[in-house]
Amino acid sequence: MIDSAPTRPRHRVRVLVGLLAVGLVALAACSGTESSSGSDSGGADELRVTALSSRPEFVSGGDVLVEVRLPDGVRTDRSSTPVLRVGGAERPGVLVAEPDDDPSVWSGLVEDLPDGPSTITVDWDGRSGSLEVTNHPSSGPVFSGPHQEPFVCTTEELGLGAPVDDDCSIEPRYVWHHVDASGAWRPLPEDRVVPAGTRTVETPAGPVPLVVRTEARTIDRGVAWISVLDPDPTGEDWDPGSSGWNGDLLYRFGGGCGTSYSQGSPLVLSEPGLPPTLDESLLSRGYAVATNTLDTFQVHCNDVLSAEAAAMTKEHFVERYGVPGHTIGEGGSGGAIQQFLIAQNYPGILDASVIGAPFPDAMSMAPGVTDCGLLDAYYDTPEGSVLTAEQRTAINGHATDETCRSWVATFLEVVDPTVGCDLPEELVYDPVLRPDGARCTLQDSSVNVFGRDPATGFARRPLDNTGVVYGLEAFRSGSIDAEQLVALNEGVGSYDVDGRIQSARSRGATEELELLARSGRVLQGAGDSTRIPVVAVNTYGDPTGDIHDRWRIFSVRDRFERAVGGEATGLAVWTTPGGNLVGSALGGDVSERDRALDAVAEWLAALDATGSATTDDDRSQRLAETRPASAADRCVLPDGTEVSGPGVYDEGTPCAEAYPLAGDPRRAAGQPLDGLAARCELQPVESLETVGPLGPVQLDRLRAVFPDGVCDYTRPGVGTVPVEGTWRSYG
Repeated sequence: MIDSAPTRPRHRVRVLVGLLAVGLVALAACSGTESSSGSDSGGADELRVTALSSRPEFVSGGDVLVEVRLPDGVRTDRSSTPVLRVGGAERPGVLVAEPDDDPSVWSGLVEDLPDGPSTITVDWDGRSGSLEVTNHPSSGPVFSGPHQEPFVCTTEELGLGAPVDDDCSIEPRYVWHHVDASGAWRPLPEDRVVPAGTRTVETPAGPVPLVVRTEARTIDRGVAWISVLDPDPTGEDWDPGSSGWNGDLLYRFGGGCGTSYSQGSPLVLSEPGLPPTLDESLLSRGYAVATNTLDTFQVHCNDVLSAEAAAMTKEHFVERYGVPGHTIGEGGSGGAIQQFLIAQNYPGILDASVIGAPFPDAMSMAPGVTDCGLLDAYYDTPEGSVLTAEQRTAINGHATDETCRSWVATFLEVVDPTVGCDLPEELVYDPVLRPDGARCTLQDSSVNVFGRDPATGFARRPLDNTGVVYGLEAFRSGSIDAEQLVALNEGVGSYDVDGRIQSARSRGATEELELLARSGRVLQGAGDSTRIPVVAVNTYGDPTGDIHDRWRIFSVRDRFERAVGGEATGLAVWTTPGGNLVGSALGGDVSERDRALDAVAEWLAALDATGSATTDDDRSQRLAETRPASAADRCVLPDGTEVSGPGVYDEGTPCAEAYPLAGDPRRAAGQPLDGLAARCELQPVESLETVGPLGPVQLDRLRAVFPDGVCDYTRPGVGTVPVEGTWRSYG
């Protein structure tokens, strides 16, 4: 049953603000570093006015939850209330102070903000404070840049009716479900009376019936769902204090890497026909659960848009339900990429992450993925077809040659501008028939992030394989001979601008590679990525051809360690045996996710007890000191034996022996584990270190393939510059 029941009255938000004062402090401490801190008040005697629901420059939907705090040492009997104005016009009744709240604090939801800049001023007892805010439409954009066009609405396919405008908007809908005695989700009857036999769960508020209210609405043009426990659904108001909410928000990120040009659909674990946030295990633990279709990477492989959708959805949650003590990300594969890059580039959205099937980022992975298409094409040639499966595996670098086939089958189309869009054919690019149509490549679908090539008008594409000697490690190990090495590199070309294989190698422009690194598209351990607790569950499926290969999380760990100059104290790596996870939304079973979530929750509680914030200089030390035993590095061996603690992954240990690291075509060409650079520095062909001999003729042939030289992986790659700043806007 879906209807348009109202949200709870605004005063309930204010009540919760008082109940969760610790959460407010944590949110303020986690604000980003390169823009407004949330308060424009400056002097020690002035009132401090802070935005709690979002960064003040990125307010959306016409409202913002604010807090007004007296200067240190000033107290009041609350016989008078501060006067709040927006643009000089008084807004009476907005600010309230709850009886149990800090006597020096008022808070309230400021509504009906105009689009664009506004000044919120507050006066009390001769003191004043102000806050500059900039409001954006609830349909966005906020910081992701101009909306993608064309764009297809999917609300009808999602069972939410036809959109009411060109931004795919719908009126908010609410639906209630309960879990019956058989353990099945059922919709509540029209009167919303809780049926007898409804399962009960233990919560911080005591035992409550497992009844859940889910809100569905459009935010940032995506469809967002928010589910909360609602044991008294017949009431007009949702009461956070008696609902059983544990005070934390679990935010779900879906996997994949797509270029749909659409509103999309969720790609997370849920039963057919049910909201994607209706997860009994999470809700019965007391978590509120939220997601947005734009936080499914298969919809849009654009981490900036993902961050914006998450920030806006969380903003709505804060304003309508309350300030969470913590926001914990959850998801795997493409969902892992989103969490890592959001923590790096938009700190403060997430306070911790539970990650499955860990991948670092799309940009540093793209070379090895696209190489698979080139190598597969070579294996279809007369020279390549004679290579055995073992030789192809050695050249590809994976545990099996099936892995490259899996990559080609699932994600290679992101280099082809003619396929992958969920658009009518007449809107899709064709080089002859529709040269101005939508191009379905990763870079063209995220043109705000990549920028345009003035020569073509298409998005810039940072692919490069100029000096890559494919199969170099296979040659060094004796898996292929010198002639096979040379023929391979003569036969492997690159992709032209339309994704067709050409004989020449491709060169990525230095400025384009530097831009992507500088803007944070490559995970480097910047921002909060090394400063929040992360448990990454890595299910070993390498021998089955699973693309979620084991070495990726160790590449992440290497990057984090380089960033902090020591141990990555906030990252816990868990390894479990398993099969092929291609197509899995989460990248692991729910029991492992729940165990990881419990570990993260314990870790966060310990951090809270110390008062530690992500901005603290000693954050790495605090993460190490508060890390519970439940969040130790952990490895489940194939026979079920569990080992954990420091050194569990060291060379020669049972886990390292049971689950060896493989690689990809770039690692098989000599690239190091961290794999940051899409383009390598070059050295003369003669400098190439090999084990087997290369004759004069073969060297001449390699010089023809590599006139500018071959990769020198002893040096940092081209464009490996540090991330510059956080909360970057593309508007």
